[in-house]
Parts: sequence; structure tokens; C-alpha cells
Amino acid sequence: MDDAKSFAVLCRECGVAGFVGAPKPPADCVVCQSRNIRSHPELFDLTIAHIDCDAFYASIEKRDHPDLLNKPVIVGGGDRGVVAAACYIARQYGVRSAMPAWQALKRCPDAVVIKPRMAHYTKVSRQIRDHMLSLTPLVQSLSIDEAFLDLSGTQKYHKCSPAEALMRLQKHIYADIGITVSIGLGPNKSLAKMASDRDKPNGFFVIGAAEAETWLAPQPVSVLFGIGKATIKKLHSAGYHSCADLVAANERHLAAVLGSQTRQIMALAKGIDQRPVTPERAAKSVSNETTFSRDLSAFTDLEAALERLCSKLAKRLKASQLTGATVTLKLKRSDHRIVTRSHSLETPTDKAHILFDVGRRLLVPETKKQLSYRLLGIGVSHLDHLTTQTLFEYNGGVDDKRNRLEAAMDQLQSKLGDRIIQSGRQFSRQQSDNADDDPA
Repeated sequence: MDDAKSFAVLCRECGVAGFVGAPKPPADCVVCQSRNIRSHPELFDLTIAHIDCDAFYASIEKRDHPDLLNKPVIVGGGDRGVVAAACYIARQYGVRSAMPAWQALKRCPDAVVIKPRMAHYTKVSRQIRDHMLSLTPLVQSLSIDEAFLDLSGTQKYHKCSPAEALMRLQKHIYADIGITVSIGLGPNKSLAKMASDRDKPNGFFVIGAAEAETWLAPQPVSVLFGIGKATIKKLHSAGYHSCADLVAANERHLAAVLGSQTRQIMALAKGIDQRPVTPERAAKSVSNETTFSRDLSAFTDLEAALERLCSKLAKRLKASQLTGATVTLKLKRSDHRIVTRSHSLETPTDKAHILFDVGRRLLVPETKKQLSYRLLGIGVSHLDHLTTQTLFEYNGGVDDKRNRLEAAMDQLQSKLGDRIIQSGRQFSRQQSDNADDDPA
């Protein structure tokens, strides 16, 4: 008989944590006999976590509308838009995020399609982030529904290991907010992110440092965190398909494919990732776009859509106390080719009327080409936080009257809704032809 070993065990049902002496990892909890346990040699030593909300938008819609609980749900943009999120029932039919909506409905014709409510999802995302910050200040958001956490040095504060604190967090989020999250725990960001994808929904998966290279060896190179599609395509073309291929590669030959990224990617394939969890990742740009239910070519139609997008974009900038110095117009033609046009401002702005004036000037020459467009977007980059100097520049200048009018409209719309005030061009052309406006 094998000598007894000590295994770290955490029960996800009763919460008991400790070490069990046995020849092999236990199959169930010694206290409540639940089989919903996690056992791993490094379970109580790992400190880096990746938390991913499960089918985030769709889960919120099901929470808010219990009658949808057992139905396939797609959150997305109508016939011409794409799937923003699909619940796990819809995924059984092959529906995936970013899939064209028409294709998703062909695979799952009984799906309930819901227009995205981005402001609502953002509010829920902030609630979840607040829960994360209760564990550690080292929270790095990757998107609206996922983040890294570094729980190093929190054991004394929480009086438990990071694994136990994360399990409790998972339960608190569900009890307080009503949606599930999946957690990946590892020695670094890359392994933690891969772990969170392995056990969904409501999962808890662990990848340790000692097993990392062996565990990674058969995995495709696409699992490595931070490698883009273009790099993956280059690796495949050069004959590198698995992490084992990268580890065994001649560094000089691999450098011909990856250039300066070579050593970092080879390290990732071994399970080594030195990137820290960085709490504040400043946004590089803010934008809004809309996909039309039918292609548009007339300037008046595109102008009305642009004005509405500029209003939405300005509200996001003001809410975040940001200004942008470069305005970019985005158009997607009927053949799916994307056209972008940019203009730099002398003074950064968060004003809808300035964004619209600039966007309109960029739009005019594009509508003279007798082309039709399926998507329109407007964005700003070179962002900065609103300062007293910026506020001073907004007052008393040539645009002061328009600024004060816009401020009054913002105040009224915040109380009575965005549609309480509409310009003549928007009123004359109701936006029923549009699919969803998506922030980016």
C-alpha cells in the first residue's frame, strides 16, 4: 500500500479547508461528503486569480427576467449585428460571441434575442468590481466582465488562504448580484486566465507552477494570454501548433517568426509569466458605433445617426471626466471594408456638439463617393482627465452658448430620459432602422 500523502482540500459546499492524509486526492469532503471539492498540492499557496463572469450580458438578462431561465438567449444586434453574448443553452446550438446574428438564429431559431443594455451591464460590472476590491486593491480589469486579482499578502487580513477568500467571493457575488463567475487560480496571470476557461460556468480551476510546463505541452499556442490572432497565424504557418512545439523550438529559428517577442512567448509556453497585476489600466480611446439594419448611403441618414452617437459618446466622456484630443470617424462599407478618418483638436473636448461638428466634416467627403455603409462609429483618443484649466477653456469662449445649452440638455435628459429632447434631424428620421449602439 502506498504511503499516505497530505493533500490540500477545499470544499465548495460547506467551505471547510485543510489537509487530508491519503494515498491519493480525496473524492469527497470529509465533513459534508460533497464531491464538489478542489484538491491541489499548491492550492493554499497560489495568489494570482482571474475572474470571468459567465455569459455576462445574457446572465443579467436571465436574472432580470426569470421567465427566460430555461430558454436560449442571445444578446445582440438584430439581423445585421453580431452576437454580443449567448447563454449556455444557446451555446449548445453552436452560437458564439461575435457570430453574425443571422447565422446564430439559423443555428438556434428559437432563441430569444435581446437588445444590449450597456449602461445596465456597466452598473452591474461596477458592483462586481467592488466585491473584488474587498479582497485586494490589486484588481486589473481586462473588460467589463473579467479581471485579474493579486492576493499576495492578504492571508493575515482575511485570516484564510487566497483560495478560500476567492471561493467565498464567488458565493457572495451570486448571493448579492445574482450571477455566477468562474475563477482561475495560478502562480501568474497567463496560467490563471487559462484556468478560468477550464471549468465553466460557476467554475473553480487551479493550475500550479510545478505542473505548468507539462500541463501546457499539449495545449494549442492560442491558449497563451496576450498572443494575438496575427501571431498565432504566423506560428501555425511556420509549423508551431502546440506549446511543446514552442518549448522545443530553436530560438533563432523562432525569432524569424516572432521577432522581439520570442523569449517572452517561449517563457509563456513553459508557464512562466512575469507580468504584474496592474490595478489601473488607462483607456486609450472611447467610442460608440451602430450597425444599420440596412445599408445607408444618404448623407442626411448618416448625419442623423452620427449626431445620436456623438451625444452618447459625450455622455460617457463626461461621466468618466475624460476629454479627447483626436476624433475618429469609422465607416464599414457594404463589402465589409473599414474606412477611418481622424482629426486632431487644438483643445481636448467632451462636448457632443464639437464631436458632431468634426465628425460631420469627416463624413461629408465619404458620402460623395456614392457608396453604401452598414456601420458608423465615432470615437476619441489621446484621452486626458478633465482639469480646472480645461473647464476654464470651455467657458467664455466662442462656443460658450452652445456649451451652456448642452449642459442644460444633459441635465434635463438625466432626469427625464435621453429621448425627451431630439434635434430636428433626429426627429425627422427616427432611428428605427438602426440596430444596437455599441460602446467600444
